[in-house]
Amino acid sequence: MGVVCGSVSLVEKVNPSICNRGVEETVEHLVLECSKYEQERESLMDVVHEQCGENKWNARCVEEDSGMRYFVGLDEECNMTVVDAMKDFLVHAWNKQQGC
Repeated sequence: MGVVCGSVSLVEKVNPSICNRGVEETVEHLVLECSKYEQERESLMDVVHEQCGENKWNARCVEEDSGMRYFVGLDEECNMTVVDAMKDFLVHAWNKQQGC
C-alpha cells in the first residue's frame, strides 16, 4: 500500500472521545491513521491510486487538508468512484465500530 497522508487540520472531530487505540478519535485518525481500519483503508487507497495515480496522490498528501477534499469529492479532479470508495470505507468502519 502507498503513503497515507499526515495531519488534517481542516477536518473537525468526529467525537471528542478516545479511540480504543488510545488516540483522540478524529476524522483524520479514523480515515488516515487508525490501525483498526487498516484493511478498509487499504481498499480505499487501492481505488485512489487507481483513479488518481500514486504519485499524484502522494503530492496531494502535502496539501493543507492531506487529500481529504479529494476523498469527499470536493477536489475538481475527483470522480464518483473515489467518493463511492470513501462511502464504502465509512460504512465498513462504522459496522466494525458497532460490532456488526
